[in-house]
Amino acid sequence: MRATTRTLLALALLMALSRGALGGSNLLVNPGAETGSTSGWTVDNPLFGGTSNPSVDNGSFDPGINPHSGSYDFYGHTGPFGTLDQIVSLSGVVTNGQIDSGLTIATVSFWVQSLNQGNPSDSAGVSLYFLNSSDAVISSVTTPIIYSIGAWQNVTETYMIPVETRSIDYVMEFVRYVGNDNDSFVDDNSLVVTASAVPEPSSFVLGCLGALAVIAYGSRRRKSRAAAMTV
Repeated sequence: MRATTRTLLALALLMALSRGALGGSNLLVNPGAETGSTSGWTVDNPLFGGTSNPSVDNGSFDPGINPHSGSYDFYGHTGPFGTLDQIVSLSGVVTNGQIDSGLTIATVSFWVQSLNQGNPSDSAGVSLYFLNSSDAVISSVTTPIIYSIGAWQNVTETYMIPVETRSIDYVMEFVRYVGNDNDSFVDDNSLVVTASAVPEPSSFVLGCLGALAVIAYGSRRRKSRAAAMTV
């Protein structure tokens, strides 16, 4: 099979898959601290070794750093490292079959800002821990741990969800590099899970037929040009 043929058939499959995509909404509780507390989040879960006691800020901890939206955001507080985590069940969001098909993705988005303390300044990021039905960790991923001085910066990453995942532990991580306070801030967290349904046979066949028609048309044009050149 020519490379062009393989490429077009692959595109046909992706088009069929995209037609079956199932959109999702933010699965996190209290994603932007708008309750005015860390409700919904576990502070410094011993599993992750945090000790900085991250909390909620209204713009008063470091004057000039106000929430990205609303009245509150999360911040690292004090100490070298701290975490806020929340376990999200995927039951009722996507089916086990969709997860175990290997076609389900998690999209992480959040906003980060740090106090200007040079390079580097205190930083923040997010890790995802994919848990099976026994709450054992299958694998984990971590977004870039970054600092942003003078403005909020968005971080958005997409990850494939491993088969047999039944819940996801979303972990905000606050890292201190300078001083005694942990001057890193996170706001407007989002975790969206999207499943792509396996395409119906008819959709896949139509996609492939369309790709093959393009290939045949291109082949006829090449032959016509070749014939014209030999006349």
